[in-house]
Amino acid sequence: MAKILGIGNVVLDIVLTVPHHPLEDEEIRATQKQTTSGGNASNSLHVLTQLGHQTALCATLAADGEAKQLLSNLRARKIDTQHIQTFIKGRTPTSFITLNAQNGHRTIVHFRDLPELSFEHFAKIEIEEYDWLHFEGRNLDNLSGMLNIAKTFLSHQPISLEVEKPREGIEALFPQVNLIIFSHHYAKAKGFIDGQSLLNAIKKTVKHANLVCTWGAKGVWYSTPNDSVHHLPAEPVMPIVDTLGAGDTFNAGLIDGLVKEMSLSQAVTHANSLAAKKCRQPGLDNLLLDNHATPLANIKQLSNAKTLVTPAKDGAPSVVLIKFDDTVKAYENNCPHQNVPLNEAFKIDVNPFEKTLKCSVHEAFLI
Repeated sequence: MAKILGIGNVVLDIVLTVPHHPLEDEEIRATQKQTTSGGNASNSLHVLTQLGHQTALCATLAADGEAKQLLSNLRARKIDTQHIQTFIKGRTPTSFITLNAQNGHRTIVHFRDLPELSFEHFAKIEIEEYDWLHFEGRNLDNLSGMLNIAKTFLSHQPISLEVEKPREGIEALFPQVNLIIFSHHYAKAKGFIDGQSLLNAIKKTVKHANLVCTWGAKGVWYSTPNDSVHHLPAEPVMPIVDTLGAGDTFNAGLIDGLVKEMSLSQAVTHANSLAAKKCRQPGLDNLLLDNHATPLANIKQLSNAKTLVTPAKDGAPSVVLIKFDDTVKAYENNCPHQNVPLNEAFKIDVNPFEKTLKCSVHEAFLI
């Protein structure tokens, strides 16, 4: 297990699942709505936590109610929030996302009215306590100083930089890090037709970093300082369920592999497979669940005010699920007194204040 510090962004994601991508002036009804924490660094840390690492986030938040919701979600995901910088002025950054049910692709509209992380706040962190630092390539006014501090005070810990978009002056920072992860958005904006041409150009000036460029369905290109550029095809995914967070998942898998002392080739393969797995499921929760196991339900379907009853299947009994604080409790759907399903007569009565369930037949309370 490694201690990993992510420096970047955390936002409130409002995800609407729609039957198709909306047209201009079209009114369309969403089939599902989900509100959760998002942002590149936050998402990657969520995956790294599931991979067994101890993670912490350095980002900014507002002082509004939505920020409290984000903090609660981050802590539920076991991401350390002690390095969050709070601003009184400004509002919680929000991403409004439409998820196309036809192909799993997403469209994002981002709103931000909040200052970026300050250099002074970052400088107070005991970064020597961490085994890896991962930076989003944003906040260029302060990022250079943060990287200078990291290079000064870290003795052996690797530093990675995600370059998602072209930003003025970001290329000057490339020599200061050990791993650079480029997106195809950056490559295309710079006029490159694929990851190989981008990395070959970068290698002329960046001599000591591992380089990676992801390109969605076209796969990923990568290179060590002393090797040529290699290509790994994308792992086939059919059907694609949800691409939101796939890139963040790849980044987490890459860091996880390198922390575990895999070669760059092995780490890229590991990350590629993990990203494909993400595209096969909704959201980032339970990413490491056994492929052969069938989930009973998504935790976001549950609440502490009502139960969810799963049907009996393949010899397994029907199960009653209910959210209990930050966990889920499960009961076999059977009244021990009458030997009938708990919801035999009508739905199971829930008292969320006393935290009890009431059998619809025998009328006994179950704790």
